[in-house]
Amino acid sequence: FLDGVLAYIIFGLYPLYWKLLADVPSMQVLAHRIVWSIPLVVVVIAVTGQSAALLEGARHWRHLGIYTVSGLLMGTNLFVSVWAVNAGFIVEMSLGYFINPVVSVLLGVIFLHEKLRLFQWLSVALAVIGVGVVTFGYGKFPYIAFTIAFAFGFYGLVQKKAPLSPVQGVTIEMSILAIPSLIYLFVCEAQGDGALGRSRAALNWLMVGCGAMTVVPQLLFCSAVQSIPLSFFGILQFIGPTMNIIIGVWVYGEDFSGATMIGFILVWVALVVFTAESFIVKKPTEVTCNYSDDDDDSVIIWLA
Repeated sequence: FLDGVLAYIIFGLYPLYWKLLADVPSMQVLAHRIVWSIPLVVVVIAVTGQSAALLEGARHWRHLGIYTVSGLLMGTNLFVSVWAVNAGFIVEMSLGYFINPVVSVLLGVIFLHEKLRLFQWLSVALAVIGVGVVTFGYGKFPYIAFTIAFAFGFYGLVQKKAPLSPVQGVTIEMSILAIPSLIYLFVCEAQGDGALGRSRAALNWLMVGCGAMTVVPQLLFCSAVQSIPLSFFGILQFIGPTMNIIIGVWVYGEDFSGATMIGFILVWVALVVFTAESFIVKKPTEVTCNYSDDDDDSVIIWLA
């Protein structure tokens, strides 16, 4: 349980870390997140004895195709979450994380022909109304929130077909993304635009630390969901985006008008209805860190 709390607290504190890298182009931050994650996930694979399974899984082109698609979706989220923070859209970013469960449900209905119960449709309707109110408050469509929500949603959809364990999958995804990331960083350095080595020492270490900031909370998250009840997990998922809002509004002074607040309240109510309905209809079970067609209570390892 404490692992889960700590994982979501780190997720919630992400904006503070990315703000420290505001002088570094977001694309370079993304590349460093990916590249410096590789040594950590490789160590985890080796220590947990998953090397043989990883190499066997990586031999199949179908597996590589699945993880290429999921890796691109993951990379989209990694980039947008960094860019949104330093562009002043922390509150809108948090909205994306809040509406993601509802978006995932709708994707399940559309692509997997899943059936929704009455209160699930009610939560979807409340979320749609809430997003509409937020849009009115912003005066523009919250495209950042929807990019994050749909990137996560489609990531989960692709993970339905993922054949390997979460850590193995993330390792392959990161390895695939590391190739263009390394090329990009080398080009930046060759052109004199690279931040690593040309910045103050503290900033260099922050860029290297991007790997740990990306991987460590994922490992804590995966450790936690091996044993905590589903009911606890449903509550924990609110910690990160709620902290994002607090940081965005109180620390960085982002706008949070009355209309925006009402919209967020409607989204929160939608999530409470959705979560409560799931607990009432289904007996709380143990959550696993896998995602398969046969296990509706499983969760995916996710990156923010």
